[in-house]
Amino acid sequence: MEKAGMHRTLTYRVQFDFPLAGKDCDYMLLQPLPAAVYISTDELDDLQRLRRLSAVYPKFVNIEEPTERAQPFSVLLRGVPKLMEIVTLPIHFRYHAPSDKRSTSMVAIATPELYLNCPIADSELVDNELVARPDKLYCLNAHKSRFDENIVTDTEPTTLHNLERCNWKQIHVEYQLRAPLRAEIPVGNTNAYAPVLYGTIILTWTMAIWTMLRTLSSARRINQRLNEQRQLQRKVK
Repeated sequence: MEKAGMHRTLTYRVQFDFPLAGKDCDYMLLQPLPAAVYISTDELDDLQRLRRLSAVYPKFVNIEEPTERAQPFSVLLRGVPKLMEIVTLPIHFRYHAPSDKRSTSMVAIATPELYLNCPIADSELVDNELVARPDKLYCLNAHKSRFDENIVTDTEPTTLHNLERCNWKQIHVEYQLRAPLRAEIPVGNTNAYAPVLYGTIILTWTMAIWTMLRTLSSARRINQRLNEQRQLQRKVK
């Protein structure tokens, strides 16, 4: 996690070994995000338009909600297996409701999960030792930006699209974190509400009165100069 403050960037360096690197497969990093974190969908839309990101995420995220009323969600980062690829995800931290018991809140972000989808003809490329659950396949649920376990039903038609959509495998990952994925977020003081409210009201009224007096004073000076100019013009005539 890079940068500081309320606006950070998650940077991933994704590495694959042969024989997967360079093959006709797709991978997705499922990054769970807690309620204290949100994404800007406009920002991610722009990154996708500039081809700097390929991701699946909720189409609407309420960025105004405090942490206590928000819900956790996930973002899926898409790529193809390479020897090394750098992927970045901009994230933002929400404000917390004020409290009289704490001044900061520690927010932890979980490590991502890796899912891999290879053509059915190349399924032998994925060694069973790499698969977290060799007996399970997962379906991409793009609407909810998550993976669901593939449960075969009689009502689900067996089409090539469904086979490819539900051919994802969860892969074991070796993580190398530069630093723990944690951030300390400031929390407002409930006891400071009244002083801040009254101070804001007093300051607002003071500035409003000062602005009115300043405007009236400027108007008087302008009128005085205009009168002086009129008198001077009369004398000249």
